[in-house]
Amino acid sequence: MPRKKPTRKDNRYEYKITLGRDIHGKPLRKSFYSTVSLADAKKKAEEFRVASEVSARTGEAFVRKSYNFAQWARKWLKTYKQPFVSPNTLQTYEEIVRLYLEPYFGSVDLTDVRPVDVQTFAAMHKGLSASHLKKIRLCLVDIFETAIENDLCYKNPAKRVQFSSSAHKRVKRVLTEKQIAIVREEALEAFPAAALLLDTGMRRGELLGTMWTDFVLEPGNGSLHIQRTVVSEVGVLKLAAPKKNSFRTIPISDECIALVQSLPHDSLYLFPSQTGGLQDTDHFSQRLKKFMTGVHERHPDIPVLTSHEMRHTYGTSLRRNGVDIYTIQKILGHKDIQVTAEIYVHNELEELRAAVFHKTRGGDRRETMS
Repeated sequence: MPRKKPTRKDNRYEYKITLGRDIHGKPLRKSFYSTVSLADAKKKAEEFRVASEVSARTGEAFVRKSYNFAQWARKWLKTYKQPFVSPNTLQTYEEIVRLYLEPYFGSVDLTDVRPVDVQTFAAMHKGLSASHLKKIRLCLVDIFETAIENDLCYKNPAKRVQFSSSAHKRVKRVLTEKQIAIVREEALEAFPAAALLLDTGMRRGELLGTMWTDFVLEPGNGSLHIQRTVVSEVGVLKLAAPKKNSFRTIPISDECIALVQSLPHDSLYLFPSQTGGLQDTDHFSQRLKKFMTGVHERHPDIPVLTSHEMRHTYGTSLRRNGVDIYTIQKILGHKDIQVTAEIYVHNELEELRAAVFHKTRGGDRRETMS
C-alpha cells in the first residue's frame, strides 16, 4: 500500500493527540511532526503520552529530549529569529549568544541551569550598559521559554532574575555649530564620508550602502533616498533594508551636492572598499576614529565622535535651527516619535539651562563690579 503524502505545506506529517481538557471542557491537543511518515509522527506522540503518564505518576519532571545550552541557542537563532527579524537585529542576537551566553552556559544541559547560575552570570556582567543587559536578558528568557515549549526543560531559570548595570550612562557628545564647520572643512580634504555624515545624519551602514543613483543633485532641490544599509552576517557583508524599514527621502543642501559631485565616481557605491565592493562597517569606524583623533589633536575642544554621535550632532543642529521634532523624526528615520523627543527635547533643555546659567553668572559679575 503506498505511503500517504504529507498534508502540510512544509512537507511534514502531522499527528495530533488529546492530552485532556481545560477548565471549560475544551480538548487540549498537541501536534507531533515527522519528515519520514505519518507512522513516525504517531510513534513520537505515543512516546510523549507514555512519558507524560510516567511523569504524572512518579512526580518526576518530564523532559522529552536533552540539549545543551549552546545547541539550543543556535537552533533558537535559526528557527525563531532568523526568519522573523531584520538582519541588523539578527546580528545583535548572534553577537550576544556568541560573545556572552555561549562562553558561560555553552556545554551545560538546559535542565541543569538554575536561577542562581543566571544571577551569577548577571553579576559578572554588571559593568555592561543597562540597554545591553536588557537585550542579553531578553535573549536568555526567550531561549528558555522556547525550550520549555519544546519539552526540553520545565522551568525558565532566567525569568525572575534581575540584571542591573553599574556602568555610568554615557552622554552622547555633540558638536557646536562652530565645531561642525571646522570638522566639515577638514573632512572635505581628508575624509569626505565624515562630512556627508554631518550633512545628512545617516546611520553608518546606510552611508556605506549609498549608491550614486540614490541622489537628486539638482541645486536648490537636492535630495537623498535612504534605501538600504550594509550588514554583516557570519562575516559576510550584504545589503539589507534600513533599520526598522526606515526608508526615507531627506533634503540636502547645495554644499552637500557639491561634496557628492567632488567624489570619484569609480564604483556603484559612494564609499566602497578598496576592491570596489561593500566597505566593512567596523573598518569604516576605525578610519573615522583616526580622522577624528587628528582633528582633536589640532582642536582639543573638539571630541572624537563616533558615526552615531555625528548623526546625533546632525539632529541636534536641526533642533537648534528651529526644526520641529516631527520633521527630525522623519529625516532621521526614527520609528517612534518618543525616541526623537526624549533625545532632542532633553538637548534643548540642557542648552537652555546652560544659557540661563551663563546669563546668571554674567549678571553676578556686573553686580560685583558695581
